[in-house]
Amino acid sequence: MGEKLKITAKKNPIIPRMGVCDPHMHVFDGRVWLHASHDAMPGSEHFCTKDWQIWSSADCVEWQLESVVHPEDTFMGESTCCWAVDCIERDGKYYYYFSDGGSATGVAVGDSPAGPFKDALGRPLLDGTLTTTREYDPALFKDDDGEYYIVFGGPSWAYGEGCGYFIARLNKDMISLAEQPRRIELNHEADDKASLNKFGDKYYLSYGGFYAIADNVYGPYTYMGHTGASIDHTSYFEWNGQLFNAITIVDHYGEYRSSGICYTHIRENGELVTDPLIHEYGVGQYDSDWNKIEAEWFMRGENVTKKENRDIAGFWVSCTEEASLVYPKVRNLTGKIGFSFRGGCVGGKGQGGSVELRLNDETGPLLGTMPVQAKDYYGWHSVVYGTVEFDSPLPDTADICLVLKPDPGCELGVDFFHFFAEPLNNP
Repeated sequence: MGEKLKITAKKNPIIPRMGVCDPHMHVFDGRVWLHASHDAMPGSEHFCTKDWQIWSSADCVEWQLESVVHPEDTFMGESTCCWAVDCIERDGKYYYYFSDGGSATGVAVGDSPAGPFKDALGRPLLDGTLTTTREYDPALFKDDDGEYYIVFGGPSWAYGEGCGYFIARLNKDMISLAEQPRRIELNHEADDKASLNKFGDKYYLSYGGFYAIADNVYGPYTYMGHTGASIDHTSYFEWNGQLFNAITIVDHYGEYRSSGICYTHIRENGELVTDPLIHEYGVGQYDSDWNKIEAEWFMRGENVTKKENRDIAGFWVSCTEEASLVYPKVRNLTGKIGFSFRGGCVGGKGQGGSVELRLNDETGPLLGTMPVQAKDYYGWHSVVYGTVEFDSPLPDTADICLVLKPDPGCELGVDFFHFFAEPLNNP
């Protein structure tokens, strides 16, 4: 067997010019896995998807093709309708749910998220007769109580009256339903493939670029809006303290649909926020020549919380105990002589803490320490700017780590940071 194909993303889309689309991503054993459809004909008036592709990554930047799943290995046989998929783990087995076009859903099982997968039933799990919708585009969800659910369905504007999203709890064997599918209560018209997540105590149903929230897995779901990120299929996953959104975007090379990733933030009222800059840049990309790098763009965070700050109409990253933020492979550091940041704290006068700037990780070489001290009033508007100049040159590319050390009883936060190549003192 030859060496596996590897792609290094420089921006979104993460796997360009290959039609890897309709992404559903999960974290298995500390690695991000992408299970996707595969557009075979760019610019076609009709979808032509002859197989499914499985990719994985340790950093969301370098992606490795793990395997290709062929419809001939399932009840479908040879097909150009290999539509959306999802994969989930239970008790050491991986269950791969796949769409037979817009009509049915099958399930296969394997010992790895890369497969090989064996058709578990030799027929559809959802054959199109169980509900009033088209029974395709599966999404899997594990709730906090250990129950597993499958969500499926499509829009009435595409397939007629009676369509929408349905949900059913799965049996422990993961290849049969524990209940009759029921329609998800949603006060908005269904769109493209749905995905289901739980953030805090709220359930999030995302579909196309839209999303709705509920207090119960079955609904009712209240429509919240559009994230402005995906053109159709989307999914969310949490990894290393960060929330990510896997999105379908247009690869303008040949008009393929393709896959991208964005950071996602949650407002106090439950709204999801996608930064438009990251929609273009992608995640895990940092350039020291940028005017600023937002703190909430971290790829690994320990003991931190992304918190809405109405004073700046954005987000801070804050902590109440020692914490760290890592930004891998910051590039173009040659010639940079210093670092500045904007931060703040909630605490009494004289309270605050410090922010350490280190190479690599929390124990790496110390580049400088910047104090943060509250002013005469409370609140995040007690903004502090910190600066440090480097004693020696930096490598051109390096992992940058911020270590936040708040005083006891104080909440310490960082808004953004910046590298500079010229002294900041006034002439």
